[in-house]
Amino acid sequence: MDNVYAALFGALGASARYALDRSIMSKVSISFPLGTMVVNFVGALVLGLLFGLATAHQIGDRTLLIAGTGMVGAFTTFSTLSFETLGLLRTGRTSRAWLNMGGSFAVGIVLIAIGYKIGVTV
Repeated sequence: MDNVYAALFGALGASARYALDRSIMSKVSISFPLGTMVVNFVGALVLGLLFGLATAHQIGDRTLLIAGTGMVGAFTTFSTLSFETLGLLRTGRTSRAWLNMGGSFAVGIVLIAIGYKIGVTV
């Protein structure tokens, strides 16, 4: 039954990703995938928090599976990050491509760590 819950929460995560990305991109007029970057940053922070809470035994493995794998897994998107980075490279925006990929990984790792720290100290 957990796989059904993970799928349902995945649908919520994917819908939230689409809504947040479109909301951000409708407010900016740059040729940079800021929406995907923000989505992935939020997801990294939330996933770190969930892992911290699980480590501190504040949530169980089942909750981590459903919320982490289901909702956050569907909310964040490595494939879109990669696709948009390729698009930047194909249009000659190499520095933006490196900023997109490198910045996403670097800031994502920091946000995972911050979320984790918050989770284990709650």
